[in-house]
Amino acid sequence: MSNDVVIGVDGGGTKTRVAVANLGGCVLGTAEYGGASTEHNDPETAQQNLREGIWSALADANRSLSDVVALTAGIAGVGTGQDYAEAKRLLNIDGLTCEPQVVNDAVIAHIGAFCGDPGVIAVCGTGSVILGITADGDQIQNYDCLHYAGAAAHNLGERALHTILSGEASKSWEFGNRLLGRWDCDSVSDLRVAVQDENRFTNVVSGNPFDNVAPLITAAAVDGDSYAQSICDDALAEVVTGIRIVGGFLDAPVAVATAGSVLQSEYMTAELRQRFTDGEDYRVVGPSMSPVAGAVFDAIDRMESAGDAVAEQLTDHTIGYP
Repeated sequence: MSNDVVIGVDGGGTKTRVAVANLGGCVLGTAEYGGASTEHNDPETAQQNLREGIWSALADANRSLSDVVALTAGIAGVGTGQDYAEAKRLLNIDGLTCEPQVVNDAVIAHIGAFCGDPGVIAVCGTGSVILGITADGDQIQNYDCLHYAGAAAHNLGERALHTILSGEASKSWEFGNRLLGRWDCDSVSDLRVAVQDENRFTNVVSGNPFDNVAPLITAAAVDGDSYAQSICDDALAEVVTGIRIVGGFLDAPVAVATAGSVLQSEYMTAELRQRFTDGEDYRVVGPSMSPVAGAVFDAIDRMESAGDAVAEQLTDHTIGYP
């Protein structure tokens, strides 16, 4: 029996997910490591995370690099803050004989969501991007229209910080105090001192005190905290604007799906559906597959046309996703 396998990689800013599958779409091995984007990690760390993830997933599948016939990697920031050549260099692994296909991580999220059909994918986790692909295969990002949706994890944390410092959170101090505690502050006065310390709060996209409060904010929004809901609603408004900007390039009705820890949280998922309930031009759908499964699907499709049977095999593959 042939040992030929493909590898799919979802290289985000915080996590790298890797899946190894045979050409029929059966997932044989998986792994999860730290971030692979050089926008959010230093290049040496990003490369090590990619390599360790690939080696570990292959070991889990009882396969070797010599068995790999195709590899698709979606890496956050590729095509915007990081060029394709640099990303490909991260995948220079001794023993890998196939040429890696490197794309932006939104592309594999789109493939996972729509299996090659047109639609708009909004990705908000460590980073934020909205990507549409037309029936003709043309790709449009919200960045192309000078738009950024401030709905990444750090954006939510920044909004929380500003709301506390400005006093706008005075009616939600129970939750505000939880955030202060997460930031090791006993009071707003302590927080004001902390923000003046250049080593405490920074504007880097990941690995800062803002990221780790995003799950607190989305969870509190579900519980009905008006302060948390306001933060989430402001972020979601920017996402909806971006979806409509990108969706304008596609034929109606436009299918919309989401990816990333922020947009796939319970509150954000429900509210996004609500925003498009009354319109016939947009319909929010659940992704067919996870982004890493989308990368696997693309790798298989480049070897031999991947059809419904492959998609069905990959549908239930959700390693490490909410």
